[in-house]
Amino acid sequence: MIRHALALLASIAFTQTASAQEIATQSNRTKIEMVKTFDLRGDARGAFRQFKRKSDFFGAIYINRPERLAGVYSNANSPWLAETYAQTLCHKKSRNPDYCVLYARSLPKNYDPTAFAITLSHTGNKEFREYLKLQNKKRSGAFAISDSGAVGYSWAEASTQVAQEQAIRRCAKSANKSLRDTQESLAPLLSSPARLACRVIHTSN
Repeated sequence: MIRHALALLASIAFTQTASAQEIATQSNRTKIEMVKTFDLRGDARGAFRQFKRKSDFFGAIYINRPERLAGVYSNANSPWLAETYAQTLCHKKSRNPDYCVLYARSLPKNYDPTAFAITLSHTGNKEFREYLKLQNKKRSGAFAISDSGAVGYSWAEASTQVAQEQAIRRCAKSANKSLRDTQESLAPLLSSPARLACRVIHTSN
C-alpha cells in the first residue's frame, strides 16, 4: 500500500517540477546557535549534550523545562522543518506541551538565512556533491528531495525527462525506507502526502 502511494506521489511531483534552481551547498562544518540559555536538568541535559555532539544540520532542540524533557530532530532540509519536527516530538512527550520552547539550532557553519536558495540537509549536501561529480555534459541527470528527508538522483540518462523520472523513483524509494525507520511519534507527520512527495530541485542538461 505504501509503495503504491509513493508511486502516485512521485508521478504527481514530477508533473509539478521546474528546471534547475539555485542550491545553497554547504560544507560539513556545523555551528550551534543558542536561542535560550537556561540551565538544563534530567533527560533534557543529556539530550542537549547528544544534540551538540552529533550536530548535523539542519537541527533543532525544543526543551520542556518544568518536565525536564526534550524533542530533538536533525538532518532536515531546512531550519523550518527541523524546528517543526523537534517541536512535534517535544509536544508528544509532554504532559503540558505549552512548556516546549526552542532551545538551540544546528546550522551549517556559514549559513546565511537571508540567501534566496534551496537548502539541503547534512546528508543531502553530501549526496548533492556526489551527484554533481557524476554528471556528464553529453547526458542528463536530476536531483530530487522530499520533506521527509529522502533524496534521489540520476546521471548519464538519455533525456531530462528520463533523468527526472529516475531521480523521483529513487527519492520515493528512499522516502519509503525513511518512513519505516522513523520514530513512532513522528510517523503521522512524516507519512503525510506533503512530506513524502518528492520534487526535482536540480537538473543537468
